[in-house]
Amino acid sequence: MKKIALLFVAIFATFTFTQAQTLEELKSAKAEKEGVKAGIDAEIAALEKQIREFPGWTSGVGVLFGLDFAGQNRWYAVETPFTGTSNFGIGLNAFANLNEDKYYVKTDAAANWARGNSRILDAAGDVLEETPISVGTFAAQARPGFYIYEDLIAVSGRLGWNTVLFDFSPGQITASAGASITPMKDLEIWVHPLGYQLNYPGDDFTSVAGASFGGSYVGNLYKNIKWTSTLEGFFAYGGDEANGLEASDLHNWTWRNGFVIDNVFKGIGVGLTYDIRQNRQLAKVAGVDKADWGQLQTLYNLGFSYTIAR
Repeated sequence: MKKIALLFVAIFATFTFTQAQTLEELKSAKAEKEGVKAGIDAEIAALEKQIREFPGWTSGVGVLFGLDFAGQNRWYAVETPFTGTSNFGIGLNAFANLNEDKYYVKTDAAANWARGNSRILDAAGDVLEETPISVGTFAAQARPGFYIYEDLIAVSGRLGWNTVLFDFSPGQITASAGASITPMKDLEIWVHPLGYQLNYPGDDFTSVAGASFGGSYVGNLYKNIKWTSTLEGFFAYGGDEANGLEASDLHNWTWRNGFVIDNVFKGIGVGLTYDIRQNRQLAKVAGVDKADWGQLQTLYNLGFSYTIAR
């Protein structure tokens, strides 16, 4: 009996040792493969950077779709600036850039739309009514430049358009010229002292001369997390006494951001767009009290995403 017990102990010990050895081998093999994958990911990221910097056209399109969360807070360009929805929506972020030794052309566009049975809130966050509502915004711009110092400083221009998707009113068209710096191919910063901003429609809005400034970036925050960001601002040189507007009431800026966690599952990722702006003139036309004209206006869109780039 004692011999049988010893035999069982020996067999169990052998089995346990063999299993432990096999487990350690599997863990070691996994760590080795993960190291190889990390190296390949780094090489791919380096190649993507070289592709973006290579002379010629590069472009990319990111689509956000499906059941998403969207909302507006003081987004006075639409009739219901305080809304929230968790229904179907779609968003689009696209860019096409030409990089050459002596000049460049950078273009980008962003559109967001969502529709559903949404809640309309007051400024305090209380529900006023449930109603079908659309969340929509559209922005596009083109920025050509000619280098005057290596590939760092350029004489540049900009033509930008901000409006409401599908309605296209109210809207804002800005044309300007000045100088830009490109400390890296993914980043451009511009200051244009010669500019004019057309705000429409007609009698409701004031158009004015001024300076355009801002910056644009397209790149990776970390590995598969991509970030596109554009800040555009306008500094008005004068006011509109007839409508009781000082120059400071015509200053405005918009900061658009798009984040994508790429390829979470079979090419599908998670996307977020988040826009912030301050536009006192839009608040005035929307009938907001003057004390609240300077409050931030926000728009966001969250959902699944798919990215195409070349």
